[in-house]
Amino acid sequence: MLGSILSQYARTLSVFAALLVIVLVEVLGIREAIYPGLEGFFNWMNQSSWLGVLGTTYGSVYATVEAVHLLSMAVLGGAVLVTDLRLLGVIFRDIPSETLVTGTHKCFRWALLMAILTGIFCAAGVANKVYFMEVFWIKMLVLFAGSCFMLFIKQPFLTSRPHAEIDPWMIRLLAITSMLTWFTVAATGRWIGFS
Repeated sequence: MLGSILSQYARTLSVFAALLVIVLVEVLGIREAIYPGLEGFFNWMNQSSWLGVLGTTYGSVYATVEAVHLLSMAVLGGAVLVTDLRLLGVIFRDIPSETLVTGTHKCFRWALLMAILTGIFCAAGVANKVYFMEVFWIKMLVLFAGSCFMLFIKQPFLTSRPHAEIDPWMIRLLAITSMLTWFTVAATGRWIGFS
């Protein structure tokens, strides 16, 4: 019995294990022990790496990459909203939810990749500033958790069988969890701009 549950929900359990490790790292103060050692890396990223030098020397390059970062986050947020609002039955009721989930996931993956790549460049340009922002670390944690949720729990679950065979409350729970997670990513990212 336990073996069949473990094999059937291996991805889900691995994501929950990763999230549990993150929570334990925070609760036990392990991050606080590692945190001071990262300051040298962030200073190097800002002052010595070509990303940091390019970002701090040429403001137009930084602004362009940041604009691409914001556009990719907008596409990512749009893909999440369209998918989740369809799963909740709010929009696009005439399109099968399976079709929409599959189509928007392709956009989501590309937007997530672009957001991460451009985000690394943006962070390198202001690395000595974001290192000291608690909201930056919260955003990174929620971004990691949201990506794992989308790639290893939500998408595999929704593509495993027709949505008519899935409990409607489970679909609603996935949609609401997804929207709340990605709203948190967007809100903390915006808060970095205010800090």
